[in-house]
Amino acid sequence: MNQLILPYQKNIKKKFDSFFCDNEKNDQIVENIKNIFDNQNNQIYIWGDKSFGKSHLLYAACNYFGEKNKKCVYLPLSENKKFEPDILDGFDNYDLVCIDNIDLIFQKEDWEYSFFVLINKTLDKSKKIIFTSSSSLALNNINLKDFHSRLSSSLIFMINSPNDTTKENILKRVILEKEYNINVDICEYLLKRKDRDIDSLLKIIDKIGNYSLSTNKKIGKNNLGLVIN
Repeated sequence: MNQLILPYQKNIKKKFDSFFCDNEKNDQIVENIKNIFDNQNNQIYIWGDKSFGKSHLLYAACNYFGEKNKKCVYLPLSENKKFEPDILDGFDNYDLVCIDNIDLIFQKEDWEYSFFVLINKTLDKSKKIIFTSSSSLALNNINLKDFHSRLSSSLIFMINSPNDTTKENILKRVILEKEYNINVDICEYLLKRKDRDIDSLLKIIDKIGNYSLSTNKKIGKNNLGLVIN
């Protein structure tokens, strides 16, 4: 098939400064990413629940190192049905490879083998890879043992759940980045009255935001009932 490279999208405004760290462990993740080219370990594996900021960190890494003239590539495996494993051919020529949701290809023989080959090539060339996953390697059933061994040699970090203050800041950031016509006082209101997990909150903000853009109405607490009950 024709090779399709999916470079990170520079127009996505993700920076380390806008990643809200509310605990020391998450700070350590950011610092280890920033120092990955000074570290003998070629790989980082970050795992945690959905909407904890894993994709944000990968985009931030690409932006951060892109400004330092590093060649970066970002591949979201949530879209793995759109391409074949040979999309990885040539990824070892990038300085930094960011793979989002690696767990989505576990138990797929062709994908596991292709990633095993890629890791070996990057090791030979001293390139760097950052993986994200929704769960720990210890909980994943990986068929290719050599691939599991390679992943296990990564620096492994669990990203922690944000507290309420951080959740509120994340919602405000999304409103700003997506230019939603929403009064930010909605964020505190939603945290007190709706599902409190960050994934549900983000879906609500997107629903409100899309309504605000399509109707050209500014949405605040007073007229929130136009969108949600």
